Amino acid sequence: PHACVIVKHANPCGAALGATQDEAFRLALASDSESAFGSIIAFNTPVTLATAEAIGDLFVEVVMAPAYDDDARELLRSKSNRRMLTLASPGDRLAPLERRLVRKPIEGGWLMQTEEPPRLDVKDLSTVTKRQMDATDASSMRFAARVCEQVKSNAIVMVQGLATVGIGPGQTSRVEAVRIAGRRAGDRAKDCVLASDAFFPFPDG
Repeated sequence: PHACVIVKHANPCGAALGATQDEAFRLALASDSESAFGSIIAFNTPVTLATAEAIGDLFVEVVMAPAYDDDARELLRSKSNRRMLTLASPGDRLAPLERRLVRKPIEGGWLMQTEEPPRLDVKDLSTVTKRQMDATDASSMRFAARVCEQVKSNAIVMVQGLATVGIGPGQTSRVEAVRIAGRRAGDRAKDCVLASDAFFPFPDG
């Protein structure tokens, strides 16, 4: 599928999969169009003219994609102060990523640790609510978990289908992160899937 993610200050503010690239962009933008101002927009497929037209005059710092159609490149270049990067992209962004060793500098040395993305296998999940999970729910959960992985903690991601509708990033209170995501989602929060980067030990808020 075509994927689009809109990033602001190292946090996703919108992400979506779509049947077409411009559909994925429009869905991602609808997640939080306000925060998309001055953002980075990344695609997993070559940018088409339809997508470039959908981006239009939106102030975007950087567009990233594996390639650009000629007419799309010219249209995107017509906006000043917009950087375009060409980066190779794996075919399936939802495929499990490999465990790796990462090194981070700290005062007086380095911190070495393994980094392993969450692996969400629906077969291993248990439904603990009255409503039973169907295939659509499972697909949304998998997508929400992958997006949530990239959001700064405390992180909350609300998803409808295969598109975010509300993201609450980087809060010291997980409850406040839920409130932020809920405000972004509005009426779209009804029947959505919610992902968190940690569990809720008790009802709160």
